[in-house]
Amino acid sequence: MNYYISSSCWSSVFAVPSSIVDNYIKLASGDAVKVLLYILRHGGEKLSSQQIASAVSLSTDSVDEAFIFWEQANVLSGSDIKPQINAHEEAENKVLKPETPEKKPKRRENFSLTPSEIASRIEGSEEIKVLFSMAEESFGRMLNHIEQREYIWMHDYLGLSTDVLLTLTAYCISIEKSNIKYIRSVAADWCDRDINTLEAAQEEIKRLEEKGSFNFGIMKAFGMSRKPTAKQQQFIDSWRERSYSMDLIEYAYEKTIETIDKLNFPYINKILENWYNEGLLTREKIDEANGARAEKKVSEETHSYDLEDYKSLVNNFGKG
Repeated sequence: MNYYISSSCWSSVFAVPSSIVDNYIKLASGDAVKVLLYILRHGGEKLSSQQIASAVSLSTDSVDEAFIFWEQANVLSGSDIKPQINAHEEAENKVLKPETPEKKPKRRENFSLTPSEIASRIEGSEEIKVLFSMAEESFGRMLNHIEQREYIWMHDYLGLSTDVLLTLTAYCISIEKSNIKYIRSVAADWCDRDINTLEAAQEEIKRLEEKGSFNFGIMKAFGMSRKPTAKQQQFIDSWRERSYSMDLIEYAYEKTIETIDKLNFPYINKILENWYNEGLLTREKIDEANGARAEKKVSEETHSYDLEDYKSLVNNFGKG
């Protein structure tokens, strides 16, 4: 089926530079295109992020991100966004020599690539192309310019492979922390700790998932509605390292409530340490030990009582 512009639409028109369509139609997100079209329609007017956001039904963050994309593409200029179409197209034709994924300085925070440079990087590297394609599949949407730039930074300057980055991305999405800043911070941490192979990444994610599951179990057992504090987390981590069962921890919590009637991590920890030192790591063992102590105490009290009766009988023998 062929589509045509309705003739009634030609009553009022505005220009869109051919270079925008030729060079950026594949790279620009839908939000970026909406923002640019609105700016072009209101050429010469001074527009704010809030005005544009309201007009095109986007958040101001999305509008600001679109500004960054078009400014780096040398299409827009001016931080207040009194839009001007740049007459020079040198940046559009600039070719970035593809870099090998060798390790670069880990903290090059001012790393920046223009949309044209990113396009060249994609064309020059099959691995980057696969990285973007698979990441977009994980997100269920196209990557924006900032995300593309950050993935190249993580790949080229942190030296993390495509497999590692995709594994990290999938994990962050699974815990609902898919913000690119969060992904970048975890990637930098992995780089520092030499988590740079697929096997190491999978092992780290397994550790994180176990930690998350353990934390959730603690919060549920203790009736906590907020995340543990840093100090509480230290206790929780120590319990996990000692392989305390959730049932044992819950029992220590119950004993704490019975005794002091409030949640107190140091008190719970003291109970657990005492049980651990005595080798009592199940409710059954603890109950047996407590029962034995109770019987011994009763026996000692009874024996003491009988002895006193005997002494009294001897002392009083023959009297009266």
